[in-house]
Amino acid sequence: MLSLSKVRYSLSQAKKNVIRNGLMSVASLFTITCCLLILGLFTIITLNVNSFTQQIKDQCEIQLFINVGTSDERITELGDEILADDNVKEIVLYTREEMYEYAMNDIFEGREGLMDTYTEEDNPFSDSYKITLRDITKSKETAAKLEQLNDVEHVENKQDVTNMVISISDAVRHLSIIIMLILLIISVVIISNTVRLTVFNRRKEINIMKYIGATDRFIRTPFIIEGVLIGFFGALIAFGLISWAYIALSNAFVHSEFNVVELVKYSGIAPILCGLFLFFGCFIGILGSSLSMKKYLNV
Repeated sequence: MLSLSKVRYSLSQAKKNVIRNGLMSVASLFTITCCLLILGLFTIITLNVNSFTQQIKDQCEIQLFINVGTSDERITELGDEILADDNVKEIVLYTREEMYEYAMNDIFEGREGLMDTYTEEDNPFSDSYKITLRDITKSKETAAKLEQLNDVEHVENKQDVTNMVISISDAVRHLSIIIMLILLIISVVIISNTVRLTVFNRRKEINIMKYIGATDRFIRTPFIIEGVLIGFFGALIAFGLISWAYIALSNAFVHSEFNVVELVKYSGIAPILCGLFLFFGCFIGILGSSLSMKKYLNV
């Protein structure tokens, strides 16, 4: 176990190494910061795509249209039959009159002339149930089953759209993993070269320390700390920049016309990003420093 004096010595040497290799240290800091920013970007995209996919799943709905002329009693009975299905979570009835008003006031607002050929008496719409499902993966089977009920005109199922969203989510998740691995390798190589430069400049000193009995751990520790310092400060800078950007984006998104879905709140993303950045920053520093030391410790 390292004594307090050895810890102080290692910290002092690590700080000197960072300052001594000013340009390379800055280059390593910049590279790690950029890599972590890209890592954070893909993490945010993955988290929001997963959230969006979950929102789609939670709002998984199919529309059941009822034959025109069906009595109110039968429509109520049909609702009970729909609710009897294990995969049906809830239902909402939309009457022909409600659909007509919705079309006139919302869909064809400002273009009411397109509906001039229709009146409330010859309403072209049907009564329908909007059905929320429990399990999105069973929507096709549920729709087929409900379509067999009496007085059902047809069932509209948006399974294809849902499947496309889920496929995109899976693709983004896999791409993010690949990008993370590539960035990890690039960062390790950069910081390894930085520490290797320091080790090379002090190779004679290291050899002498080995000959007089210094342990590998005592020699290695300052260089490990050097890598950790670069990774740590790179993580802090990256976290600050991406936090500022995400908060600004979230505020702009809320007041835009594209807020159909809800972004993951910053409070939900911040702990994940902070832990991810600190872990990867320090891990890259430790791994890069360890790899660069092997050659010069084999005396």
